This record gives sequence, structure tokens and C-alpha cells, in this order.
Amino acid sequence: MFARLLAVVTLAAAVNAYWTFGATALIAQTRLDSIVNPDAIGTHVHAIVGASGFSNHYDPDELMQSNCTTIPVQPDKSNYWAPQLYHRDKDTGEFLAMPTSFNIYYLPRPGPKNEPIKAFPKGLRMLAGDTNRRTFNASSHADQAITYVCLTDNGSPQTNSMPTQPCVGGLRAQVFFPSCWDGQNLDSPDHKSHMAYPIQNFDSGDCPDTHPVHLISLFYEMGVNVGKFDFHGNGTWVLANGDTTGFGLHADFQNGWDSDLLQSAIDQCSGASGNVHDCAPLEAVYDQAAADACVFQGDLVDEDIGLTAPIASLPGCNPVFGESSDSDAACAGKTTPALVPAQSPLPAGWTDVGCIAEGTNGRALPALTLHAPNMTKAVCAEFCDSHGFSLAGAEFGDECYCDDALKNGASGALLPWEQCTNRCAGNSYEICGGGAKLSLMINGDASKSSRRALRFDREQF
Repeated sequence: MFARLLAVVTLAAAVNAYWTFGATALIAQTRLDSIVNPDAIGTHVHAIVGASGFSNHYDPDELMQSNCTTIPVQPDKSNYWAPQLYHRDKDTGEFLAMPTSFNIYYLPRPGPKNEPIKAFPKGLRMLAGDTNRRTFNASSHADQAITYVCLTDNGSPQTNSMPTQPCVGGLRAQVFFPSCWDGQNLDSPDHKSHMAYPIQNFDSGDCPDTHPVHLISLFYEMGVNVGKFDFHGNGTWVLANGDTTGFGLHADFQNGWDSDLLQSAIDQCSGASGNVHDCAPLEAVYDQAAADACVFQGDLVDEDIGLTAPIASLPGCNPVFGESSDSDAACAGKTTPALVPAQSPLPAGWTDVGCIAEGTNGRALPALTLHAPNMTKAVCAEFCDSHGFSLAGAEFGDECYCDDALKNGASGALLPWEQCTNRCAGNSYEICGGGAKLSLMINGDASKSSRRALRFDREQF
């Protein structure tokens, strides 16, 4: 059913030319917001897509140096995010984060005056929606821009508030960003005033004189697999900010595009019709393998956000409101959590070499093996180190191999990093090898005898 939620991506936009990054995976889920809460812990958990260098501080030059992005067009190092959606247990009141991905649309919509469409300027950031809104104003473009689609067996009704029926095929929480820029400010105190919606409609039209630069339109669909959870009426689904009405849905964008590439796509891809492969400038840099292998490089808030087991209250002490807001989150005595690396550091002296191929006629590192459900690269290196070995290789997500030299025809020649794609069983923010491929680590503090044994093999690195 969740596949159906993502498969409708090419049907959701209007007939205007556009391209889509469909079924885009998250880079992180954490309580950070570099736009609203810069250099601090955020107020609620976000589901975040895009560049691996996301942090609580936005510097466009730093962001564009990210190793990779979950967007298949790798020169787009932007980040896209919205509040995580939780399922609330009817009996216990506990919260569990639901599986989430994004469809991201780029829509050139010039309006009746056929205004030229421009790429996002470097450093642009913006916010659409209002986390504190609890009502709907039918005459407000900003309110109209927040919608939901409930996928059922009998159609897909769209509403401006949280659906009040089971969505067996999934739920789409949708945000349409303003597309008119004032031409001067890359941000504003409310993160909105430098942008405006078109005059005629929230999703198309001419730009007002106050915001004369018509940028490409940006539209998110946050697809949530609500169908795998029970539905018990209003209050079943809760946004991370505590909202059950759905009116408080919002989304953020920080630009990390190669601006020339984005402008070329706008100018040359008028007939793309949703398929990014039909857009030559984007197809030339399309790399799904890199997007699939991309992992978060930064720090996470050190707290349980309900990804694998229910939690008693929403992170950030956000009380539940709406029709089911009969209790507040239990926050007494809680302190602000710290930031911790998403990827566990290796033991002292150990270095992450990269991705290599397995041996051609046996294991590359056959001396000792470990299978562990908590496998990370650090766990693997610690295991090999504890047994006196100076090479460690993680593979298939939960396997570890040790030795003092590469054997059985294995070479130290590095493969492209994206060929190792298996997430570590003990930490999904790390890569532990791939199919017949190892994430290789080496102990630079090995004994002289071990280094002599390694010399021939290490010369191949």
C-alpha cells in the first residue's frame, strides 16, 4: 500500500511542465531547525531530506560541500523538512514515529503575464505554513497552501485539515511554498516576509510589485505510511509540534543548489512532464546509487524520538492539542539534551579507509568473524582490535571480518563510495559494506610486525 502512496507522484501536479524527485528518503530525523532555531536545539522533531551536511546552522557554502544528498540529482545540496508525524496509541497515549519519505516537485508556473522564472538565489531560505495555526482562513493563500490527501480504497479526498478517516493507502501531508521573492533579502525575521504567494492563486499567478522576482515553485508531499497502524478517530495522528488538527503543518527549505544548473533546468526542461530523466541538464548528473548510499554526516539531538519503540511524550515537551488534547506532555525536570555524532567514532588509532571488493576466491579478511545485531563500524573495529588484528571490514550490515592482510585475491583498490550501500544493523546512519563489498578500516597504531605484514597490501590503497 505504501508503494501506492509514492506511485501517485506523477499524477498530483497540474498540467504545467515540472520535474519531481519522488520517494526521496530521509537524511535524518531529529529536533534541529537551522532556520527557526539556528545554533540551538529545535522545538520539535523534523523529518529531513537532502544534503548530508545538514546541521543547526545554515551556511550555503558549507552545505554545498556536503558529501552527498538523498536527492538523486547530486548537485542539489538543499535541505527540505517538515514535522515528523506520529501515531498515538489509543490506550497508552504513547507516540511512535511513522515511516516517512518525500515527493518534491519543481514547478515552473509563470502566470498570465508569463513572467520569467528564476532559480533560487544562493543563500535563500524560507518557511511555509505556521506551527501555531489552529484554524483555516479560506481566503488566505498561505492557509490554502497546506493540504492533506488521504489514500483510500474508494478515492483520495483532499482536505485542509488532518483527515478524519482511515487512510489505508497512506497519507500525504502537502505544503506549497510561496514563489515570489522581494529580490533583496535571502531571509527575514519571520522567515516568510521576503517571500509572497502569487496574486491570483497560492500555486500559480503573477507576482505582486512588492515581490517582483518570480522563482520556480516548490511543492512537498510528505508521504506517511499511516495504513500500517490502527486508526481510532481524531487524535490518532499527531504532528511533532503536538498538532492533531493538521492546520499547524509547515515546512522549511534551505537552498544548496548549483544555481546555474537549476536555471538551465528551468530554461531547458519545459516538456519534462514530471520525469527528471526527460530533463537533459538534470539527467546528466542523476545518480540514484549515490542518493541511496548517502548517510548523515552531522550531529543529532541525544534523545529518544520514538523511531523504534513508543515514547511517553513528544520530544521538546510539546503538549497534544486538538480534539484529543486531554493531557499535557510530562516535561517536569527534563533538561535540554546535547548533540552527539550520528556516526559512532572509531577506536583510537583506527581509520575508515573506504569501500573495497571482497576476495575473488574467498574472504578478504578470513582470520576472524563476528555477526552482531548491533553492528557498526566502531563495533567491528573494536572487535578486531581486541583480538590483535589491524584490519577490519564490515559487510552486509551485520557482519565483521578481521585479519592483518587482505587475502584470497582481494585488492586494496578503493571502489566508488556509493557501491557500499548496506546500513549498519546497529546504526542506520552508518554504512557497513554491501553485497560482496567491505567497509574497510585499518589500525594505524598496529605493531611494527603487523605493519610489515601489511606493507604489500597497503601499498595498493
